[in-house]
Amino acid sequence: KNFNFSISFPEVPIQPFLFQKVDLPDSEVEVVEHGDTNFDVKTGGRVKLGAITLEKLLTTKKGAENNHFWDWHLSVSNPFLGGGLPPGPFPTGYWRTMEVVEFAEDGVTVINRWICQNVWPSKINGQSHDRKSSDNTIETIELQVEKIDKLY
Repeated sequence: KNFNFSISFPEVPIQPFLFQKVDLPDSEVEVVEHGDTNFDVKTGGRVKLGAITLEKLLTTKKGAENNHFWDWHLSVSNPFLGGGLPPGPFPTGYWRTMEVVEFAEDGVTVINRWICQNVWPSKINGQSHDRKSSDNTIETIELQVEKIDKLY
């Protein structure tokens, strides 16, 4: 089952079940080709990671939890100040560690755990509102990641 998961940021007290969906990044190893006599030799090169996409349910109550990702996004590069914080580890910079945990059907047993390091928000969607719809309001956040480890 793919519905039973939680996302947390150890440095930030955000409710781990606030997120409705997460797409973990693709991981790709660049192929480097070089010649040897009459055939190509292919070896591994640089590792490229895609982006993490989160869908967060916007609640109707006001609070720091609803604005956390906007504030974090502005700390990367504030358009009004013309700059942002240096990357560095939290709290001096904007990099965070993110943990994604997948649970078994019982909701307790951990079956997979991913640790994403040096994560930062690169994109937050513009909101779309529709008077004829009763859908939940979802905020889509795209995060860049430097390193991801799957622990089990």
